[in-house]
Amino acid sequence: MLSKRNFVKLILGAVLASNAAFGLAADLPDDSVAIHYHRPDGKYQDWGVHLWRRAGGSPDLPLEGISWGSPMMPSGEDDFGVFWQRKVAEFGKDGRVYYIIHKGERKDQLGRDMDFDPKKAREVWVVSGDKNIYFSKEEALKAIPKQ
Repeated sequence: MLSKRNFVKLILGAVLASNAAFGLAADLPDDSVAIHYHRPDGKYQDWGVHLWRRAGGSPDLPLEGISWGSPMMPSGEDDFGVFWQRKVAEFGKDGRVYYIIHKGERKDQLGRDMDFDPKKAREVWVVSGDKNIYFSKEEALKAIPKQ
């Protein structure tokens, strides 16, 4: 028979293991940013994010390992959809996060270059087909079209 303490350890271990197995975001590390993305159709195959930094007067510089033809694929999946995580330091001196969510030449958020300031919010939520960036999951959930 399991003691109460061992039962709690067993359950906690199972939850943590399942989060890791499904790429669920636990706590966002202090040095990172996250973009959460929801598609009402639930189809995320080949959707990636193009991320870059701006260096005053220089051309935009894609983050390491990212090019237009090879966007960053999702870091994981959660109950909202998929998400991408990167370290804030990768975005350069001003730290501003520049991105486009796309699948080939098909761009989301009305095809606009998007950006946010991680000093104000390190996590943002995006709903497919919506040009807005939401700073809370609750706001984003309200923006999802009712089917």
